Amino acid sequence: MTTPIPQPPAIPFLGNVTDIDSELPSRSFTLLAKQYGEIFALNLLGEHTVAVSSVKLAQEALDEKRFHKTIAAPLAEVRNLVSDGLFTAYHGETNWGVAHRILMPAFGPLSVKGMFDDMFDVISQLVLKWERFGPEHEIDPTDDFTRLAFETIALCTFNYRLNTFYTEGEPSFVQAMGDFLKECFLRSRRATIVQALSYGANAKYAADMDIMNNLANKIVKDRKDHPSDKKDLLNAMLLGRDPQTGQGLSEENIKAQMLTFLIAGHETTSGMLSFVMAHVMKNPEVYARIRNEVDSVLGGEPIRLEHLSKLTYITVLRESLRVTPSIGLLTVTPYKDEVIGDGKYLIKKGTVVIVLPGDVGQDPAVWGENADEFNPDRMLDGKFEALPPKAWIPFGSGARACIGRPFAWQEALIAIATIFQKFDFKPSDESYTLQLKQTLTMKPKDFTFHAIPRKGAPSFSVAAASSQATNGPTPGKEVVDGELNGTPLYVFYGSNTGSCEGFAQSIASEAAGKGYRATIGTLNSIVGNIPKDGPVVILTASFEGELEFSILAQWIDLSQHT
Repeated sequence: MTTPIPQPPAIPFLGNVTDIDSELPSRSFTLLAKQYGEIFALNLLGEHTVAVSSVKLAQEALDEKRFHKTIAAPLAEVRNLVSDGLFTAYHGETNWGVAHRILMPAFGPLSVKGMFDDMFDVISQLVLKWERFGPEHEIDPTDDFTRLAFETIALCTFNYRLNTFYTEGEPSFVQAMGDFLKECFLRSRRATIVQALSYGANAKYAADMDIMNNLANKIVKDRKDHPSDKKDLLNAMLLGRDPQTGQGLSEENIKAQMLTFLIAGHETTSGMLSFVMAHVMKNPEVYARIRNEVDSVLGGEPIRLEHLSKLTYITVLRESLRVTPSIGLLTVTPYKDEVIGDGKYLIKKGTVVIVLPGDVGQDPAVWGENADEFNPDRMLDGKFEALPPKAWIPFGSGARACIGRPFAWQEALIAIATIFQKFDFKPSDESYTLQLKQTLTMKPKDFTFHAIPRKGAPSFSVAAASSQATNGPTPGKEVVDGELNGTPLYVFYGSNTGSCEGFAQSIASEAAGKGYRATIGTLNSIVGNIPKDGPVVILTASFEGELEFSILAQWIDLSQHT
């Protein structure tokens, strides 16, 4: 027999709407979790909703065999601009699968490494701005890191410069997007009749969407008028074909994806970097360790690609994302009636289940009694890798997790290392206590600081980086130079992010030097015909323990049942 899910007292017609702070809903969910425990129910204007805040229940709610992502307010309002973009597509929408398969290689680790130069270019512009404004200038990190994120996304993925560092005040596109996101949140809380009568807000909402659509139209038109062979995201969308269906993306969907990346990418990265600065400035020991590591690894030189893997303590980013994730909640719904929590709680089909990443990241059962304390050491020396599944979910989970995570991570590492190499930092208010503000994502509220140029810091322009972008998956098979009569060796890869292909190339090249005749191919090229005249090496990614999707994966599954 199941147990009733705890629920706050409800008001007739309104339900529990008044229990949720319209300015900071995530904080309301956290307070309710502290009062009612790891699971509680809400009646939001007649819609039955369940929230979970523990790692144990998150593991069940994020099991993709039982639950799938659902688009709840205010994301449903964001669809008015980006329709079925990757972030806002409904479960099962065709364009999501097509776009995801086309774009995964463009966001794979090898492709992201190839973006290093452009990322460094943009962070250099931020450094120059802070140097020129001087140590007396009060920096609003949410503003400057928003500009940084916008510029990085536009340059690295569309080869386009918005030049937001060189405009007085907030650029019109940035202003329009910020106002649009705020209005999406407000619209999600208005009654239908009230929304219909909000003439001024509706007109501004439409105007903001026009500004953003006009930019997307301009970028696409510029690329079509001036074609480029650059292996960036825009070309992947314009020229790419889904390896599964052979479909390409429509121009409307391409524009939707562009705006999706600008919205989701700038919001999360700006929040992540701003929170890191707020936490670090409240922890002098952490501050000193970051600066010492940066000085030791970079050695007075501009950061290079090979430095990134040596910056181990800058994984304070992970700890910051644990205690203050940019994403306040994840929403899923079950395929059918489900019972979770060791058979205690019934979740009916159609119920919106809210998973709270910030509360999951502070679950005492996993993180200890001091889970609310900022302590980067908990992410070092193998502790992060030893975490149970779903204990750290700031980028989402499963197939609908953030496709741009490698991009955001590299951008953040370059930014933190570079600004700590160039500046000392001092909060404007030494007594500042972290406060939050929320639109689509979370950011620090009223937090500012000063950047004081460090004596002896290197002066630099954009440096050359040792990066190489992936060319995407190689169809069929290719023979790598080696001994003509050597032992055959077959290396087949199945991931569509470019990583496995890169490993395959490395293995084959090394094998060729050891007397093997190596052949590289995709997993799909050997369906029903696995070579038997030599060793076979298979490289593939797994997602939640499942094989990366390919025809071979289907074939293996079918062969096990026939």
